[in-house]
Amino acid sequence: MRPFFLTLILTGCGIPSTGAQVVDTNPTPVLETMTAVQPEPLVALVENPHTEMGTGLNCPTITAVESEPGTLREQWAGGCILDNGLRVEGDLERFDGPDGAWLSGDRFRVYQRDDLVFMLDGTIEITVSGDLWLIDAAAAACGTENWSCDAGPLALDLAYTIYPAALFPSDYDITVSGAFATEETTYTLDGAWSVDTGICTAEPTSGLISVQQGSHHAITLNGAEQCDGCLGWQVQGQPTPGLCGLNR
Repeated sequence: MRPFFLTLILTGCGIPSTGAQVVDTNPTPVLETMTAVQPEPLVALVENPHTEMGTGLNCPTITAVESEPGTLREQWAGGCILDNGLRVEGDLERFDGPDGAWLSGDRFRVYQRDDLVFMLDGTIEITVSGDLWLIDAAAAACGTENWSCDAGPLALDLAYTIYPAALFPSDYDITVSGAFATEETTYTLDGAWSVDTGICTAEPTSGLISVQQGSHHAITLNGAEQCDGCLGWQVQGQPTPGLCGLNR
């Protein structure tokens, strides 16, 4: 399952506002939230960094660090060029074990000529507690599946829970809280939603996300009732026509 995204489509998939209060229905806070907070790209990056970053076996230089049996710890050093011309700069450390995994970048960058195509500063950590995953993201990144470097770096200060981890990414419940920032602004949020691709592949089966960025935005997900790629959206408590275009 791929992360879900929204295209910029304002439609009548919600109930038009009938209140007297005039609200700003600029959908940017909703679009950026639904793109930025998806857990799948973070998990993929920690579990399969070479695939997600486009790096190779000989660049960056990888040094194995002594660690407990059954675990993997590596240090990656840039300052090299891949056979396809990508240039890798900076440093990265990686750990993977039965109780969790993490990835930590220190000015780690991948360039195509002079264009930045991947970056990671900070740490993304997955902690395993039975069938529960705790994910902490305190990092700035771009070039992931959901956020291109053309949009600038995405700064994350988010805490997630995912249950049951064994069924991720096809059937799970998730909570997320914290903040994220683009080059333009900062958002704070709290949310929870459920995914079951056996019921709906276009969107989560249910959920609510509360976003604060100037105004308060409430996002409602209801794929179990209407698997149409649309979501409900309120601004300052006032309903809007909603947004459609969710896709995986």
